[in-house]
Amino acid sequence: MIEVFDQISGEPLLATAEAVTDFVRARKFDLAVGLGGGSCMDMAKIASVAATNSKPIKEYIAYMEDRIESNPLPKILIPTTAGTGSEATTYAVVIEGKFKNFINSTQIVADVSVLDPSLMISCPPRQTAGSGLDALSQGIEAYLSLGADFFSDTFAIRAVELIAPNLRRAYNHGNDLESRSAMALAAFYGGIAISTAAGVILGHCISETIGPRFKIPHGLACGIALPYVIKFNIPAAPEKIASLLSHLSDEKVTGATARAEKVVKVITQLAEDLDVSLALKDYGMSKEDLKEVATFIATEQQQNYALPSLNPRIITETNITSIFDEMWEGTL
Repeated sequence: MIEVFDQISGEPLLATAEAVTDFVRARKFDLAVGLGGGSCMDMAKIASVAATNSKPIKEYIAYMEDRIESNPLPKILIPTTAGTGSEATTYAVVIEGKFKNFINSTQIVADVSVLDPSLMISCPPRQTAGSGLDALSQGIEAYLSLGADFFSDTFAIRAVELIAPNLRRAYNHGNDLESRSAMALAAFYGGIAISTAAGVILGHCISETIGPRFKIPHGLACGIALPYVIKFNIPAAPEKIASLLSHLSDEKVTGATARAEKVVKVITQLAEDLDVSLALKDYGMSKEDLKEVATFIATEQQQNYALPSLNPRIITETNITSIFDEMWEGTL
């Protein structure tokens, strides 16, 4: 028996996770197949868990804790966007209201991942841009993480190297299979990188805070945050940030700080070329919202979520507020 669950929204909502849970538990399945973007693949992972675990799906959601009791169904994941890397990660994202959380387990990694760039040709330019910036953010954040090691760096840097010359081409020439293939691999490699001890850093904390609150797609929110987070971390990791330049650009710049600052400029130019505004005021966020999101990241995110501690520079309410002031204005 083959049945299709197609009630998937653009973001992986808890209500959708509960609906797919009811759908799966009312039937008998042997295999889950996720075809689509990150939300579709995450819901396929959740379906595989729900089929073999009997508690309400909400009880399996925890930031960094594996709560799965029985082996999920086998699963095949087939991405049609090049961004989240869900086809390679140990996470399934779930959004409840303003909060983004995860089912986190090595047991939900795909048994088979199929990377077919021909399925990405129809991805619209705006979604291509957001997805690609998500993949770039994952590669760079994993590379800069205090939890990074040789293994994670290998995949993170390869993702960055593939994205730098190919994201603009995929955005401007959607039928270009060569660039689509490179972006598919980059997203896959980025997914591997963030599923290690490296994880991600402040950029994803920001995107996971502003995305659900202001209805900004996850990849786009990651892309908006990325240059600001790189700039913020230059005082703590100038050499490592500087080392990214050779993977992003052929430009010759001397001195670690100057090279690191050039990385920020290269990312900023990429966003401009993809028609992505880096000013939060362009996304319906008011100045009054800044204090609330800054406080949330500095308190709840740091207390309940391990990723801020992986950021090279210490995060305080004061400096995260300064970042949001810059992000609101769009000043780098």
